Amino acid sequence: MFDRKILKYLKKWKNRKNRKPLVLRGARQVGKTSAVLMFGEQFFDDIVNINLERMDHKNWFSSDLSLKEFIQIVKIKFGKEIIQGKTLLFIDEIQNSPSLISLMRFFYEDMPELHVIVAGSLLEAKIETEGISFPVGRVEFAHMYPLDFFEFLEATEDKNSLEFLKKFGFNEKLSEVLHDDFLKKFYEYTMIGGMPEVVAAYIKGKNINDLKIVYNSLFSSYCEDVFKYANLANAKYLSFVIDNAPLFAGTLIKYEKFAGSVFRSREINKAFMTLEKVMILTQAQATSSINLPLVQQSKRPKKILFLDVGLVNYRMDILNEFYDMKDLNSFYRGRIAEQVVGQGLISLKDDEKLNLVYWAKNKSQGSAELDWCFSYQGKIIGIEVKSGAEGKMRSMIQFAKSVEKRVLVRFYSGKLRRDELVSNGEKYRLLSIPFYLLPRLFDLIT
Repeated sequence: MFDRKILKYLKKWKNRKNRKPLVLRGARQVGKTSAVLMFGEQFFDDIVNINLERMDHKNWFSSDLSLKEFIQIVKIKFGKEIIQGKTLLFIDEIQNSPSLISLMRFFYEDMPELHVIVAGSLLEAKIETEGISFPVGRVEFAHMYPLDFFEFLEATEDKNSLEFLKKFGFNEKLSEVLHDDFLKKFYEYTMIGGMPEVVAAYIKGKNINDLKIVYNSLFSSYCEDVFKYANLANAKYLSFVIDNAPLFAGTLIKYEKFAGSVFRSREINKAFMTLEKVMILTQAQATSSINLPLVQQSKRPKKILFLDVGLVNYRMDILNEFYDMKDLNSFYRGRIAEQVVGQGLISLKDDEKLNLVYWAKNKSQGSAELDWCFSYQGKIIGIEVKSGAEGKMRSMIQFAKSVEKRVLVRFYSGKLRRDELVSNGEKYRLLSIPFYLLPRLFDLIT
């Protein structure tokens, strides 16, 4: 089991006053169960682990229960006492038991000192399809994603690089040797991605061909899951999007005839929305806002991010091509760079989902499109994924001219530095950040 950054969030949650039962969200196979069990082993005397994918556990909690009846079942079937402050109650795949979802409000109201974590990869999809009522206001949420680059370094036991990168700042010089080494490690991470099972297999053998078996298994499991929250009529659209969306990662898409299909816009739209709910993909909408809030333009094409860059590489059949790669930005026209940066941006927040969009001027106002954009601490963060010279950053300059409260960021293969964009005598501050420092974005822009 890897040491995941969500553990720091869980520790803060554990010690917080007025804590609520925690719903840990995340796609299947991103490591939710392992992280919660590791957390429980470190900080609690005992763990009650209810896994509702097990048929026996599901049957025990299939009917409506009072809190007293729940405690009785745990005592008899698990042989454990639930002690507030000492026991961690973990309910995995909670969407399989509407009765336990209903019971969440009573954990909050009647046992406020009990630490309760629930997880459900398919939770929102099941709520929509089966009309399950969730106790809004009596739970809180956290989000978990595939490993980011720093977690990858931790998993591969490259602690020296990790500790250095966590502290390195703008005022320090970095040798070419170390810079090249950090880039090489980031490209390695970009090649295999951050799915825990894949990372574990890579650490064990570092054989790309062996990893393909794991990638294939992950895709198969996502397709099998479709039948757990969709009827046969809708399952074909969902399976089609799971299979084809990785091929369009980092690009703009339209629903009508998506991926050369004959499917109608309505069915494909619904499939994308459902897969976004189960966190297999993200649809970044366009905005042309120059002030907060960022108003999304739902009728413009969406930019697609798939769950993990390694899955994208596998589906595109380009894993082996990473060995000859010289520059991530030029690799597949920069699409892989946009995917891995977008994936990293989304994973920056644990307590809420980052509202990631792309910035694009209205056509009547000229042509300008910024790769990624989001709001942070009252400012609009504009991000370009580039390696080119400053003079080629026309969209960034248009963004800088249009948006007053802004932060300009370039992710690229160069070194960490403060730059200036110059246009018609006007100067705009630009933060140039190497790919390998992406997990520290919030530190570097404040």
